[in-house]
Amino acid sequence: MHPVRILVGVAVTAMLAGAACAQSTTATGVSRASNPAISVNTLLLGRVADEATANEYNGIRIQEAEVQLTSIVDPYWKANLVFAVHPEHGHDHAEDGAEAEADGHDHGTRYVGDVEVAYVEGTALPYRLGLRVGKDYLPFGKHVPLHTHQFPFVDAPVAVKTFLGDHGLTEIGARLSRDLPLPWYSDLTAYAVDGKAEIFDAESRDLAFGARWTHLVDLGTESTLELGGSWLHGPQAHGYLAGEHAHEDHDDALYPDLDVLGADVTFKWVSASRSKGPALNVTGEVILPSSDTIEGDPFGWYAFAQYRFARSWWLGVGVGGLDLDREMHEDEHEHEEEEHAHEHAHLFAWDEVFESKVNLTWAPSEFSALRLEAAHYDDQQGDADDWLISLQANFTIGSHPAHSY
Repeated sequence: MHPVRILVGVAVTAMLAGAACAQSTTATGVSRASNPAISVNTLLLGRVADEATANEYNGIRIQEAEVQLTSIVDPYWKANLVFAVHPEHGHDHAEDGAEAEADGHDHGTRYVGDVEVAYVEGTALPYRLGLRVGKDYLPFGKHVPLHTHQFPFVDAPVAVKTFLGDHGLTEIGARLSRDLPLPWYSDLTAYAVDGKAEIFDAESRDLAFGARWTHLVDLGTESTLELGGSWLHGPQAHGYLAGEHAHEDHDDALYPDLDVLGADVTFKWVSASRSKGPALNVTGEVILPSSDTIEGDPFGWYAFAQYRFARSWWLGVGVGGLDLDREMHEDEHEHEEEEHAHEHAHLFAWDEVFESKVNLTWAPSEFSALRLEAAHYDDQQGDADDWLISLQANFTIGSHPAHSY
């Protein structure tokens, strides 16, 4: 069945069930207290590129749609389930290209659906421990844990897309956390997951492990400073960071483990003088992947600022970049020039790139927002560059949990 139909079916069924239970009383044996909070979020995206001709950069489509159900299970657990539908990603299309062509679906946008989040979380564990079991975004840095509708810009930073995967770093496993007895808020989280995300070798039986240590300091009644460090270790995917330069002789080789380090800082200020007054969020993060098969010392980073200058208006400015730090051979350089001449290459597939973005967002409530954005991508190893202009509509219906701080 088509994933969009599945999404609609899940949403309609959940809402009808909620409506039916809402009309019931405890006399029927059904308590309304057991009803999950149900919400549907949809992102509509229209965009145009100055040079690139790929469909994903030109036209109008659904960027993503999510159905979320959140509920208290019992006094010991709460649960969260998110089913998402989004456009098919490039390498998925390449793998299924022959089948798609045979089915007559070789044009237009193809959508796929998956269970994005499905976990239970302990609410009454001893020693102030937190436990989360199931599928969720890994707590690496500040951007990876965000759902698409929470992104500060339309697209994730190029460093995040390149080093941590284009799909979002979601894994199935267990996460244990605890706040530490320090004068400021400090949280240490460790996790073990199945290691099947895009950056890992899905055929390996080895697990992936990671940890994050967060410190949050109050700078006054209106501002906070957050410092975080992240580490991720797991079986490296074949061809990770290699792209078209992957060595075919190593297809069946045993790849070493991948380590990714990250550090981030976030400053937040909100005026206490009035409700929805001026506010400022500033975030920066660096990402450092390493393994025996990676050439050089790849490095990625991004930084952005969001300023609320009026009750419902936000101005966002962001920069970022990545450097794969690998030597390009003469024949590979000629191949790259040929790609730029005929296809302009992929905006997020250059070896060294600098990005700059600016957007204006009108968010009259937490349930809706309109965003106009201009993003510029510059190939630092060649003379290619491109502008990407986007208009995004973001709306949510139903009750949904609060976003992370």
